[in-house]
Amino acid sequence: MKKPTIILFMMLSPLFWRGAGSETFSQNTDTTNTDGGTQDVTKNMQGFHIGLQAGTAFANKYTTNLYNGYGFDPNGNQNNFTNSFLNQVLQYYAGNGTTPDYIAQALGVQPGMWTFGPQDMPVNLKYNVAIQVGLNTRYCFDNKTAIIYNLNATKLTVNGNFTIETPTPVNTGTGLQSNNVNTFSIIGGEERLINQLGFQRILGDNPLLNVFVEGGADMILAKYLKNQIIINNFSTDIGSFYYSQPAYGHFRGHGLEGLGFGAFAGIGLNLTLSSKYVIQLVYNPSYDKINIGYSPKLTFQQSVGFRAYYNF
Repeated sequence: MKKPTIILFMMLSPLFWRGAGSETFSQNTDTTNTDGGTQDVTKNMQGFHIGLQAGTAFANKYTTNLYNGYGFDPNGNQNNFTNSFLNQVLQYYAGNGTTPDYIAQALGVQPGMWTFGPQDMPVNLKYNVAIQVGLNTRYCFDNKTAIIYNLNATKLTVNGNFTIETPTPVNTGTGLQSNNVNTFSIIGGEERLINQLGFQRILGDNPLLNVFVEGGADMILAKYLKNQIIINNFSTDIGSFYYSQPAYGHFRGHGLEGLGFGAFAGIGLNLTLSSKYVIQLVYNPSYDKINIGYSPKLTFQQSVGFRAYYNF
C-alpha cells in the first residue's frame, strides 16, 4: 500500500469508530448567569451551516513538468530540446542578422555572444505556497455528525531557473575562452478549483473545544495560465505557442485544462462559540489527480485552513 493511501486510511478511520464516550449526543451545555443564578442553555447544532475558509495550499511538484520550458506538441508529447518552446523563443529573439539580438541586449553582450544548450534547460521547478480561499457548508444531523461540501480556490505560481552562457576571453595568452553561466527565472501560473464532498465527525464530549475528523471524495478543476521567462529587463510568455497555433486547439482543451478526481481527509480543532457560531482549524491532506500536463497521475497534496461557520 502506498504511503499516501495509508495516511488517508489513518485519517478516515476515526469516522467509523463507535465506542464508549463516542455516542451521538443531542445537546451541549452552556452556562449563563440570570438573576444571580445559573441555567442550562440547550445548544442544538442540527441544521444547515455556511462558512468561509482562508488558508494555504501546498501543491505537489509533479505537475510542474508543464512549465519546464520544453512544452508539448499538438499530440501531447513533450518536445525534445531542439523543438522546446524555450529554445525556439530564445532563437527567435536572437535575430537573424537583420533584426536585433534582443537576448544579447538583455544580457549586455555583443550580438551572438551567448549560447544556450540542453544543459541550460530549467531545473528546480516547484510550486510556491499559495493562498487558498473558499465557501464551506455542512448539514449537521446532530452535534457530532455532519455531511460537508466545500468549494475552495487557489492560484498557484511555479518557480524555477535556467541558464545562458556568455563566453568571455581568458587572459592566458593562448586565446582560450571560458563560459560565464548566468541564471534566470522561469515562472508558471495555474488555477485550481477544489470541490470536496464528505462527512465530518466531532470527537469527544467537551461542549466547547473538540477534535474533529473528516473525509470524502474530491474533484479538482485545474487550468494552465502562463509560462514566462525573465532575462534581466526582458520577459516573454513562452507558452504563446499553445494559443497562436491552430494545431493546439484540441490540446488546449485537454492538456491545459482538466478535471481530476481523488480523495481527501482532514483533522483539526472545532471551537463552538455558541449555537450559531463555530470556528475550525483544519489540516487537509488529499490524494488527487491534477489532470493537466504530461501523464497526469494521483499525487499527494496538502492544505491548512481556518473556517468560520454560521448556523441557520
